[in-house]
Amino acid sequence: MIIDAHVHLPLNVKDFSAVELAEKLLEWMNGEGLDKVVLLPIAPYHSNDLIAEIVDYEPGRIIGFASVVPNPCDRAVKELRRAIEDLGLKGLKLHPSLQGFCISHPHVWRVLEEAGDLDVPVVLHVMLGDLSTLYFKGEPAPWINKFEDYALLPYVAPKTTMIFAHMGGMFHFEDVISIATFENVYLDTSYSLVTITEKLGLEGFARYVEALGSDKFIFGSDYVMGLTPDRLGARRQIEIIKKLPISEEDKEKILWKNIHKLLNL
Repeated sequence: MIIDAHVHLPLNVKDFSAVELAEKLLEWMNGEGLDKVVLLPIAPYHSNDLIAEIVDYEPGRIIGFASVVPNPCDRAVKELRRAIEDLGLKGLKLHPSLQGFCISHPHVWRVLEEAGDLDVPVVLHVMLGDLSTLYFKGEPAPWINKFEDYALLPYVAPKTTMIFAHMGGMFHFEDVISIATFENVYLDTSYSLVTITEKLGLEGFARYVEALGSDKFIFGSDYVMGLTPDRLGARRQIEIIKKLPISEEDKEKILWKNIHKLLNL
């Protein structure tokens, strides 16, 4: 079993139907050897209804998350409840730079608390520095969302399971690892797994896995349909995880068991 917990549609999807998108996604999954994926939208570029339609095409393999723009929070909370309770989506995706919000804003905190009340995890884009000029990134603005702001979130929403995507990026990997010592914070390996292991080596990265615990790491590729190059693709990242000098049980936890447990699959 392999579950990719971090997969995206392209930002512009207006030229494709939900069926076409689902079929393209499944074709890619089959080519990469993936059993299931978690599809992460970004509001307002993707509607929660579109994600639900894609999931309905193959609910056994595609898991859909919701996304809301968290400010104003009254509107965001209402839409989040609808997406979870009526559409059956399984979590929330927030992307501060692309959605243009500050994570220290009380409206954001209210949305995080609501996710906890709904008992669904939140995937947060936490890329505080990397070397790429690739797709799907907002303008870098570390003065808007600082490491200290992310470190505050486990206190702000202690009942909410948070998955910090990209492990903070290569430049802030150790900082974000320290936040993941909180019980309600996990890390997804997406994209940064390649750059971090290129810097630290497989043994160097494995030491962090052993120190924090393999229960805290979740495989995700950050695949963007039609845009991700092979060197950063799911297959490459799966190969890296399989080569890590850790136990087979630890590899299975990272590749599928941890997200399977968090989502009660």
